[in-house]
Amino acid sequence: MEKEDLITIGEAASRLGVSLNTLRRWDESGKLPATRKSPGGDRYYSEKDLDILIHDEFKLAYEWAVSDTSTEIPEMFYCPNSAIFQGRLMKMQALITKMPDLQELFSLVVAVTGEIGNNSFDHNLGNWPDVAGVFFGYNVENRSIVLADRGLGILKTLQRVRPQLDNHKDALQVAFTEIISGRSPEERGNGLKFVRNVVAANPISLVFQSGDYQLEIEKETSNLDIKRADKLIRGCIALIKF
Repeated sequence: MEKEDLITIGEAASRLGVSLNTLRRWDESGKLPATRKSPGGDRYYSEKDLDILIHDEFKLAYEWAVSDTSTEIPEMFYCPNSAIFQGRLMKMQALITKMPDLQELFSLVVAVTGEIGNNSFDHNLGNWPDVAGVFFGYNVENRSIVLADRGLGILKTLQRVRPQLDNHKDALQVAFTEIISGRSPEERGNGLKFVRNVVAANPISLVFQSGDYQLEIEKETSNLDIKRADKLIRGCIALIKF
């Protein structure tokens, strides 16, 4: 690898918006290997490797959601409060509106994204288990959006008014299909039913996981495919394709 392809650990940390210690841990775990010019020497990073990491938003979000402990994520993807989330949502909308073939779809894509992201803030307010805020990444060229949180999840949210719910599979089914009594949880349920209705009528697909179950809705269909996930996650994660 040529010298000009490498940047220092400090430059890499600044570009990603993470700490030096986080980069050292990522090097040791193999998540983002560093290059050393001599044994025990300073760490250097490939700009190409950084670009690959940045553009693999779903992998970053998933690793954050499944981790047993709160881990640092690149600053460019982290929205600690709803105001920052709304600001970044508007930036995404500005990019999508420039795509000629999405003129009739962009408002719905933004609405679905906003509904899922706002739910994370509305239903974890004052109750975040560890890290407040959401992961929000998007790639308009690849037509994909990723949202994740380390909140209470759908099951615990709905148990406030449906205490008989005892598993994540049933909680997902209820959230996406039923009207629920009780103002705050009902808003979550109604919001996800809105998401389902938009997907059912448009070329948008959704993969949504909470706990140990994953729900998938294909483009232009209202069918819910709910199956057990490989790993238990903290909170929720969603992948939107359009």
